[in-house]
Amino acid sequence: MRILLAAAALAAVACSSSGPATPKQKAEIPQPDFEIRQLVGPPELNYEEGAIEVKYRLEIGNRADVPITLSRLEIVTVNPEGGAYTLDSRHRAYYFRKTIKPHEQMPIDFWAKAYGYGRSTRENEPVTVRGTLYFETPNGYYNQVFVKEIGQYPGQND
Repeated sequence: MRILLAAAALAAVACSSSGPATPKQKAEIPQPDFEIRQLVGPPELNYEEGAIEVKYRLEIGNRADVPITLSRLEIVTVNPEGGAYTLDSRHRAYYFRKTIKPHEQMPIDFWAKAYGYGRSTRENEPVTVRGTLYFETPNGYYNQVFVKEIGQYPGQND
């Protein structure tokens, strides 16, 4: 009987000292501002035909109160039958470790391998890219998908 009373008392103490389990709520992180521009493409490369490298600039604005880190970018061309070039499908992922401080903007440049179609009827056609940005935050991971048409005339991507 003593053991039963001791067990009941112990159970009562254990239950009274712990409250209901509630998960800690994490604040939502606002979506980063984002833009991608072509800095070097067919016009700057004299419309070479064959393997080229295209230079892009990501502009990422952190609207959150915490730092966010760009860890990876995946990017492909959507219109292989149209456009001044096609991104190389073997090089889709680009890895970064760029931390953007709260309420700051950061430019991030990278080069992508592509195939240029040279001087042809396609030389000034826009290129449509689809990509996914992968961010790490104190609240976990965040992905941002985008589709962007990139013009080939001077001033279209400023």
